Amino acid sequence: MVKSMDKIIAHRGIYNNKIKENTYLAIFNAFNNKYIYGVEFDIRLTKDNKIVVIHDKTINRTSNGIGIVENMTLKELQKYNFGSKNFYQVVPTLEKILEINTNKLFLIEIKVSNNIKLFSKIILNILNKYKNKKIYLMSFNKDILNIIRSNNKNLNIGLIYLTNNIKSYKYNFYVLYDKFINKNLINNLINRNKEVFIWTINNYKEFNNIKKKINNYDQIYYIANIKEDYFLSK
Repeated sequence: MVKSMDKIIAHRGIYNNKIKENTYLAIFNAFNNKYIYGVEFDIRLTKDNKIVVIHDKTINRTSNGIGIVENMTLKELQKYNFGSKNFYQVVPTLEKILEINTNKLFLIEIKVSNNIKLFSKIILNILNKYKNKKIYLMSFNKDILNIIRSNNKNLNIGLIYLTNNIKSYKYNFYVLYDKFINKNLINNLINRNKEVFIWTINNYKEFNNIKKKINNYDQIYYIANIKEDYFLSK
């Protein structure tokens, strides 16, 4: 069973066949689950410079529409159902998610391919309104992280790694792919006062195996795909 000391981060919220990933309902439900420490979700920039919560470059997989996010306005995107027949959901904006009343952790992955300077400026303007929230920003893209970091050194900034070869330790936290973690790597980061997020854990068995590999420091967070509640209550 997941213990209260285990910092579980719900990957794209808590979702299933009826409640879809990265929707307001999936994220809201995750924040209101007693086992959840925080929620991870993805953001992209629209054609009219609004930030929306969605993982893919297109809306094809996650909605009943077709199109590329950066080529569509927010109004166009919100014509489509990003939920299910049971729970209709429009694509949420970043502000809509940050308005959720919680003191839990918001782990935001920035998905960006172009307009990096503009995207970073818009993110900073929005986050300036939510200084009371526990917000962590992460990305594979070093450029946008560095721009944000240079403009606001108070933000928690983290780099996502797909290998165990970490060459720079300048970020506040590191997001590590679960297949490459080991005790020495984790200890090295903890000794440098870095927080560590491990992704992505698919079930309780994987979670348990990872915990056997490493020391369970307070600075470690576990990003998990929680499609069913049994992961949390087993």
